[in-house]
Amino acid sequence: MIEGGGNTMEYSAGMVSKLFWLLETRKTAELLIQEKSINEIKLLAINENIYQVQSDDRASRIAGVTIKRLQGLSHDLVEQIVNGDVATAKLIILISIMKTDRLFFQFMHEVYRTAIIVGDQAITDQALNTFFEEKITQSERVAKWSESTIKRLKQCYIGILYEAGVVMKNEKHRNIMPPHINYKLKKQLEDDGLTPYLNAVTGEA
Repeated sequence: MIEGGGNTMEYSAGMVSKLFWLLETRKTAELLIQEKSINEIKLLAINENIYQVQSDDRASRIAGVTIKRLQGLSHDLVEQIVNGDVATAKLIILISIMKTDRLFFQFMHEVYRTAIIVGDQAITDQALNTFFEEKITQSERVAKWSESTIKRLKQCYIGILYEAGVVMKNEKHRNIMPPHINYKLKKQLEDDGLTPYLNAVTGEA
């Protein structure tokens, strides 16, 4: 099995309280490019409410999560989140999420990528259920999670795919929409050692 998402990381259900956060990530990326420190960004999040949220706790959490995601990327990729088009920013953010969450990366590799390879047009309930059933048998940690936690994770994962633009929202189906990636961005991702994450969204070997 391909490993990623930090292959030394424990499986985590922390995604249930995290979102895709496109605008917020772009704001954090902009501040990092301006060489603001982590503490400075967190202070701006709370004191100036740069993420436009209703509580200091929420602001601090968004800052912490988006900083962690961005720290795993090269300066060039962080810059593209700020200055690139929306589709490019979304793809890089999706990769940053895979890179910081082992279970989500495996979901992308084993469910999303596999669906592309075998020619499935959508992410099915059966595919989602099978993925988590397998993880329950493979991991004592996952086996201890409640049914409601796993249900929320499924919803979160699909929500991330919607926000990233790689699944099209439909009342009955979750239609797969593999992103178009230009040669320059593809080479940048490969040069940065992110090929496994790139392949997870393109279906390549």
